[in-house]
Amino acid sequence: MKSFCFTVDVDRDANIPVPGMSQAGSYNRGLGTAPRFKSSAEGIGTLTGLLDEMGVKATYFAEARTLSNIGAQHLAGREVGIHGFDHEDFTGTFPPGGKKEVLSKACETVEDLTGKRPRCSRMPYMKMSEEVPSVLEEIGINYDSSKYQLMEKEILPYNLGGVLELPVPVSRDVSDKKIVGYLWPMHEGKRPPEDYIEMASRLENGVFILATHSWHMSECIDGGSFSKHAAKKNTDNVREVIAGILDMGFAAETLPEAAEHFGVR
Repeated sequence: MKSFCFTVDVDRDANIPVPGMSQAGSYNRGLGTAPRFKSSAEGIGTLTGLLDEMGVKATYFAEARTLSNIGAQHLAGREVGIHGFDHEDFTGTFPPGGKKEVLSKACETVEDLTGKRPRCSRMPYMKMSEEVPSVLEEIGINYDSSKYQLMEKEILPYNLGGVLELPVPVSRDVSDKKIVGYLWPMHEGKRPPEDYIEMASRLENGVFILATHSWHMSECIDGGSFSKHAAKKNTDNVREVIAGILDMGFAAETLPEAAEHFGVR
């Protein structure tokens, strides 16, 4: 069996680390690095509309600050996990108990906004220290997707310090260049949809995870906000990737559904 998990990091526009700050900022477009949320708000509407049109379930990892700013109206009834509170680096230095405090606050905020307690997580920057999985387990997170794994014929969930880890694949493309299961390069015009479809075709059993950012549907790092034409092309590219993967017999599922199908609770 082959499960396909489309995942969305719902975070501040074009997020970047800010020296000396635990919280992330946004790429400087001439007004400084203070967090922006406009592209993320637009992008989540575009993505949920596209996924509903295609009948595809997804898992959303919401940064609590962003969700507080853009609202959760597009995420009603969907699988929504956490992505930190302010896109913190969870390999960094926190005061004693600080990581649990931040992650608990993120859970509570997402629950308040969506009406459902989060059970999934993805750490910002796909990075976390050794104690984070046990903290996630303590606050009720069952499923995580913060690790990378080399692409093989079989990719299965595994236990990571008390949570079930569903990794994002990493491989080499047909030109022997590194490719990761994040659509970032495609949004920036540096990879075609076919590269991700080809990557997924190598899986024979298990879970293939693909990831994107809500803001990347409306804005790119290199050129700023998309024109109407560029935004449509960007959306069409996402549609092409998803359709190509589904055409190979993958079942589109949320992270918990995929885990359950492989006999792990």
